[in-house]
Amino acid sequence: MAAQVNGEVHPSSALLSHITGYPVVNDSITYFKKNPYGQKSIELGDSAYKTFAKPVIPYFSKPYQYVAPYVKKADLIGDDALTKVDERLPALKKPTHELWTDGKNLVFFPVRKGLETKDHVFDIYNSEYKKVGGVGLVTQSKALVSTGLVVTSEALTWVGDLLRVGKVQAKEARNDIAQHAN
Repeated sequence: MAAQVNGEVHPSSALLSHITGYPVVNDSITYFKKNPYGQKSIELGDSAYKTFAKPVIPYFSKPYQYVAPYVKKADLIGDDALTKVDERLPALKKPTHELWTDGKNLVFFPVRKGLETKDHVFDIYNSEYKKVGGVGLVTQSKALVSTGLVVTSEALTWVGDLLRVGKVQAKEARNDIAQHAN
C-alpha cells in the first residue's frame, strides 16, 4: 500500500487521495505549485522536513507499528465519510470553472432579476404611453397609472398562482396523511 519515491517509503492515504480527487482541491494545489510564493513555501517546507523531521522519523517506526492499524482504520472511516458526502453533494465533483460560473450566477441573480424587472416595467410604460397617445404631463400621468395597474395585476396573478400551487400541494399532503392514518 505504501509507495516508494526516491528510495523512501511514503505511506498512502485513501482520505488524502479522495480529497485531492476533488477538482477544486486539485486545481488549488496545481495553482499553488505554479505560484512563485507557493514554490518558495514548498521549498522551505521540504528543507525543514529534511533538516528536522527526516532524521527523527526512524525513531518513530517502532511506536508507529502499534498505532498503524488505528491510523489505517481512521483513514478508511474518513474516506467512507467523504464517499457519503459525495453522494449528498454531487457538486463537489463538478469542474472548478462550472462551480465558479454557478457561484457568479447565484451572487448576481438579484442584480440580473432587478435589471430584467426594470426593463419589463419600462416596456410596459412605453406601450401604455403609445396607447394613450399625445404629448404632455397628462399623457405621461395616464401612462404611469396604467403601468402601475398592469404591474400590480401581473404581481397579483403571480401570487395567486403560487397560492393555488400551495393549496393543491397541501390538499394532496392532507389526503396522503388521511390515507396512511386509515
